Amino acid sequence: MESEYQVLSQVIHQRKTDKVLGDPANAVAYTPEQLAEGDALVKQAIRDSGMAPFHYDRKISGMAEPWRVYWLDCASCRRMAKALPNVIPDLKPNNKMPGLLAGCGSLALYTWLPQSPEAAADSKQFARVNREHLAASAAAVQNLLLLLTSAGYRNYWASGTLIADHLFDHLGISGDEVLMAAVFVHYPEGQGDFQILAGKHRENRSTTFDWLSEIEFKQA
Repeated sequence: MESEYQVLSQVIHQRKTDKVLGDPANAVAYTPEQLAEGDALVKQAIRDSGMAPFHYDRKISGMAEPWRVYWLDCASCRRMAKALPNVIPDLKPNNKMPGLLAGCGSLALYTWLPQSPEAAADSKQFARVNREHLAASAAAVQNLLLLLTSAGYRNYWASGTLIADHLFDHLGISGDEVLMAAVFVHYPEGQGDFQILAGKHRENRSTTFDWLSEIEFKQA
């Protein structure tokens, strides 16, 4: 029987970037049952991802966590895919965002809440606290990716710059928040034509772990 460590290690190694691109004019389709099952799993995974560590209590709206998550179902993603050319008139023809929205089962937007400069005693503290908020929010995103991978759901962590720059107002997200990740989730057994693009850096990973150094402290 595999240990919990072995199981988790396998999930970490299996996790990979899969960009699932559909056609906005003929998007990937799911049955109501597939959507119900997928939506329930993704929303539970988002809740579980919130067990990420954080160092400072953000103290906003009675919540300690420095992140917020906004979830869009399949129908919302399809509407956004079709609306993008109108919302962003200079959208480049080769932009992948419409295809990602047409291929996913749902989308999770993770934002983080920077500290107010006035709340810090000095600039170094301000930068340090915000680094902690940013790192904590990234840990929550990684938790989601691992949970989705363990369930067999393809996923892609995008920076989502286009969403942050053009769509926050349409989505009702405050401009005080910073988008950390747009996680596109492809549900199993979707019907229709779609393309899967793998992440371009996976094959560049070090196999000799040269980024690991064993060091020791030598007292003067």
